Amino acid sequence: MKRLLIRAGLAVLGTAVTLLWWTYHDTGSHAQSVAHIPAKVQAGGNQLEILTEGSTASTVRITFEDLSKPVGEQILIESWEKIPAGSKTFKIDVPSGIGGYIELGADHPNAGDTLSASVKMNGRLVEQQSDKLERALEANTAFFVQFHYDDFSKASAGPDAGSSE
Repeated sequence: MKRLLIRAGLAVLGTAVTLLWWTYHDTGSHAQSVAHIPAKVQAGGNQLEILTEGSTASTVRITFEDLSKPVGEQILIESWEKIPAGSKTFKIDVPSGIGGYIELGADHPNAGDTLSASVKMNGRLVEQQSDKLERALEANTAFFVQFHYDDFSKASAGPDAGSSE
């Protein structure tokens, strides 16, 4: 009976150690997380310009991804920046082959608030979105405009080249 209790105790201890290791072990993520939108990504080469306007305080989020890398290593930078109501423009020097998500999300919107964002690549307007919140948000919902490109540099070549959503 004593041996059985020791074995059970060791099994529980082993499980606890394994769970702690999974929880606190550094996964080795290659993604850099920054609380500002960077002016340059890697070596640069193309001018990505994001023009934002909102009637309420918002957060701009941009992920920079390299789809040529293996899964788990594709996200290079996860960036975000809080901005007040009004207009703000971000200019980012990005290399070819880098894409990702661009999102302008209202922090605490009220009915009637508006969001608008435009994306330019190398001076050429690629896409724009505007939205108005018609009524108060329901619980666990958000108010935002979002864009996605597999490669920001190809977005200037036309709507099919950038794979925008």
